[in-house]
Amino acid sequence: MAKQKKIVRLNNEFTTQQLNQMQQTNKQVPKRRYLSLILVVVILVMVLPTINLVKSYQTLQSRLELKAKYEEKSVVLDKQLAIEKADIAKLKDPIFIEKYARLRYYSKDGEKVFLIPELSDGGVTKIK
Repeated sequence: MAKQKKIVRLNNEFTTQQLNQMQQTNKQVPKRRYLSLILVVVILVMVLPTINLVKSYQTLQSRLELKAKYEEKSVVLDKQLAIEKADIAKLKDPIFIEKYARLRYYSKDGEKVFLIPELSDGGVTKIK
């Protein structure tokens, strides 16, 4: 059988001091482990909302671009609508319809028709 060594601790001031220091160092090591764990958790807690904030900002920017694009389109459509309403109002006037028909389709006997470039369409506005 193997011989077992028996270690006897002296009960003096030096050994007690060394024992206390060893116990204190053993207690401090787990605190460091917990500190690193707490640090990782804090970093995660800070990073996750930041990622969400960045995504929200990107979504906001894309929506602002779409809004600007559709506002420009709305202005163009409003202009077209105003032109169409003006043409409808002109076409309700019988004098205008007579002038338009003469210009486009026929003229009375002996009547001379002079074309003005701005009114070559008879006054009806064409959308380009």
